[in-house]
Amino acid sequence: MITIIFKGPLANSFEKDKIELSNSYSSIYDLLREIDTKGILISNGRIKSGYIILINGRDYRLLENKKISDGDIIEIIPINHGG
Repeated sequence: MITIIFKGPLANSFEKDKIELSNSYSSIYDLLREIDTKGILISNGRIKSGYIILINGRDYRLLENKKISDGDIIEIIPINHGG
C-alpha cells in the first residue's frame, strides 16, 4: 500500500486528508495523474509548481530513484499551506 497525505487546503480540494492505494504506479507522476481528476496538481503533462511533494520525508526532486514502492508515504504540501 502507498499512503498519500494531503496537507493544508489540499485536504479540502481532495475531500480527505489521506488516501491509501495499492502499489500499481511506476512513478510519482503516474500516481498523481491518477488521483488528480480536477487538474489541481498536474497541468500540461507536468507537476505544477507551488507544491512540495515528499516521498518518505524527502523531496521527490532530489531523489535519484523516483519510483514508488510499497509502503511509501507521500505527502503533498502546498507552499501557501499556512501555519
